[in-house]
This record gives sequence, C-alpha cells and structure tokens, in this order.
Amino acid sequence: MKSTTHADKTEKVGITLPISLVKQTDKVREDVPRSTYIRRAIENYLKQGKTH
Repeated sequence: MKSTTHADKTEKVGITLPISLVKQTDKVREDVPRSTYIRRAIENYLKQGKTH
C-alpha cells in the first residue's frame, strides 16, 4: 500500500466513535488535526497488513 499524497482527491466521510476513543485520540494527537491523525493511523494500520 502506498501513502496518500497531496495530489490525492479526498472524500468527506462521517464516522461514529465512542466519546472515550475521541478523548483518547485528542490527548495523543497534540497539535495534529484530528482528521490527519486518524488518516495516518489508518494508513499505518493498512501498511502492517492487518486488513480483514
């Protein structure tokens, strides 16, 4: 899997997450925008080959 680039088109999606997960994410992401942090987390997960 290759990483996304600035040339990639984006699509807005809505996801539902437990409040506890949002709070945990916000604590560790620091000044990185939430969407960027989540995108990178998904990319890293997929790179590890942990897809179902």
